[in-house]
Amino acid sequence: IHLLIQTRWETTHNNVVIISHTHQYSVFVSFLHIPGDGCGHTKLGPESGTLTSANYPGTYPQDGSCLWRLRVPQGRTLRLLFGDFDIEGSMDCTNGSLVITPSNGSPSIGPLCGRLTASEMKLSVSSNKASVIFRSGRHRSGRGFLLSYTTDQNPELISCSTLGSHLSSDQLGVYCPAGCKDVPVGNVKGNSEQGYRDTSLICLSAVHGGVVSDSLGGRVNLTWGRGLRLYQPTFANGVLSKLGSLSEHKLLFSKECNGHLNMSLVNSSSLWGRAGGQGKGLNPAGPLVTWTAEPDDQNPWVELDLGEKRKVTGIITTGSRRFYIESYSLLFREDRKDWKPYKGALSKEEKVFEAYSDGHPRVLNSLFPPVVARFVQLKPITWGKRASAEIQLLGCPLVKDTAKTVSNAAGEHILFPLHWTEVCTGALVTWCVVC
Repeated sequence: IHLLIQTRWETTHNNVVIISHTHQYSVFVSFLHIPGDGCGHTKLGPESGTLTSANYPGTYPQDGSCLWRLRVPQGRTLRLLFGDFDIEGSMDCTNGSLVITPSNGSPSIGPLCGRLTASEMKLSVSSNKASVIFRSGRHRSGRGFLLSYTTDQNPELISCSTLGSHLSSDQLGVYCPAGCKDVPVGNVKGNSEQGYRDTSLICLSAVHGGVVSDSLGGRVNLTWGRGLRLYQPTFANGVLSKLGSLSEHKLLFSKECNGHLNMSLVNSSSLWGRAGGQGKGLNPAGPLVTWTAEPDDQNPWVELDLGEKRKVTGIITTGSRRFYIESYSLLFREDRKDWKPYKGALSKEEKVFEAYSDGHPRVLNSLFPPVVARFVQLKPITWGKRASAEIQLLGCPLVKDTAKTVSNAAGEHILFPLHWTEVCTGALVTWCVVC
């Protein structure tokens, strides 16, 4: 590895600034493409992200360059992790280099080239902002780099390239960065219900299973299970898993608020086999609703009633070989007021969900962020022959702040919320409920 200290870098090229605000998140992302364009896959989230050199994991282009500006929340510092680093070594790194410059005036790291040791793949920056500059010259080989970042609050950061088999048995909690879905470094075998083969990419499996959002990243809790003879492929959250063979171990993800919700079909644009839009009572309440629109229905939709407000975290749609939905949007409302379109994290646009891919009719789409609603409307956008699906909603009841009265030693009544989980101690309280 060649390592020099560079304390300042300047450019006269135009800077492109993107500012995105949503009801939950606010993120500032700034990055610049220098002519020659050595930029590869880029996903910059508010607390984590992933970036690669152009063509990664293929050979990076000659005479290319790119600049990324990373930023995490004020008061935090950056933690960086290389999943791969292969920039052709040369004197003064003229065949290619990477330089990381903190915004607070601290010395730059780099230029880096050649190969990095295991300890050099992990970096800390004493600032919440830094620029990453990649330049390539004339060279014969080199995959370039795969780099992820997060804040100092997430020391469990792993790379998009980390496999389940890379973890030791006591590593059950990790942090996946945003942006792993479109990094071509491996695949997923299995699904969230059966489990995943231990050779699967951990973070891509977590996206597939709806444990984390690819736009945001997040913490993942893992458990090990006994392997299966065969892992079935499924399509979920924009990721197609592959068929997997026998393995000794499998990965299972912990996920809260993921139960099947009871619901009923209360209204629709049309209903094949009977007159559609006939109000309530089109089917009894249960965890599964089956709906098929009439053949000439060009603006199909179906409305579901959960009976009361619920936290909704996902939706499963299943089509048939003849009739199925290819894509759809969702609308929600808590009562009989106006519908609100669902928008994903960090987006102002109505989200379009994929519902059919390569002959896989059963598709899971998880909601990041989840929503609180009683009524859900599914609006197909594209479909095969006619819009049709078996629909399941995932989620859980809302937690209510109810309380239980208990008596202390003085005979006084004290209210304790039932959702408290800590053990109560002290001279005043003679007993309490732990739930």
